[in-house]
Amino acid sequence: MKIVFWGTPKYASKNLINISKAGYDVIAVVTQPDRKRGRGKGLSPSPVKEAAIELDIPVFTTASIRKDQKTKDILTSLQADVYIVVAFGQILPREILEQPKMGCWNSHASLLPVWRGAAPIQWSIINDDVKTGICIMSMEEGLDTGPVIEQEATFINDSDNLEILSNRLANLSSNLLVKSLERIRLTEGLNKSSRLEQLEAIDQSKLEGNPSYARQIIKEDYLIDWNQKARKIIKKIQGLYPNAYTFFNGKRIKILDATMVVNKDGLEECQKIENKLIAGEIINIDKQSGVKIMTNDLPIQIKYAQLEGKKPTDSYTLSIQTNLCVKSIFGT
Repeated sequence: MKIVFWGTPKYASKNLINISKAGYDVIAVVTQPDRKRGRGKGLSPSPVKEAAIELDIPVFTTASIRKDQKTKDILTSLQADVYIVVAFGQILPREILEQPKMGCWNSHASLLPVWRGAAPIQWSIINDDVKTGICIMSMEEGLDTGPVIEQEATFINDSDNLEILSNRLANLSSNLLVKSLERIRLTEGLNKSSRLEQLEAIDQSKLEGNPSYARQIIKEDYLIDWNQKARKIIKKIQGLYPNAYTFFNGKRIKILDATMVVNKDGLEECQKIENKLIAGEIINIDKQSGVKIMTNDLPIQIKYAQLEGKKPTDSYTLSIQTNLCVKSIFGT
């Protein structure tokens, strides 16, 4: 069974590596073009391209498969049996979806029909969802609307951030894809309708949850609004890890890890001066617990942060780097 793998980020590269290690014949990889990544000005390949090169798999890059006739022609000539798509970053047109003999299959990082779209892991954390998961679905022209053949859930822990949850979901996805590929292999020779019937594909209208859409994250999403409630701010910091940020004296500070102050001492500390506090105000700084900051309802203890141009550090060290003091205001 000849497979073409489509994907771009690190999350997808783990799937590619595990499929290959499982012994499946990945004959080509399609990914996004090399881009500027990090602080340097040079172009860097996508994590999927790096993995493909390491695995000695031919790689094709395309900025828009819909407009890229050359790549379309190459893919046609490969005569693949299956396309596997994991976080590729582009919507595939019908002519691509109809190319592989045994279908085009997507591993999507949500419990469909919840969080269809580009950033399901981020929004599941930001939205403070109890659980998320992986669905393996047959692809169609709609946005993540195809019938599902495999599904597995995982609870979102209070300590989960984007990196932790992405790693766990990548492992779930890899395992489900290997399982799905074996099932798909047994449908050789069937037409699409018969294949889906044999695979017991479930229409999404029969799955739990209402359709929702995980739009792409935009630069404005990363800015922390200290006027929001503490829990909501924590979920943004975790869901957009490691890039949620605030300003102080015109300098950008990434907030990498923070927790709500819900112990008795912390609450009493707030209650003593609650009428005088404003959102974003520093209410305490000490070497042991670091920086505490007020939100719309409860204080937050910042554990780790990163001042622009500096390395990540604990929040007490951050306070020294930035000359923070009690009554300083974040967001300025």
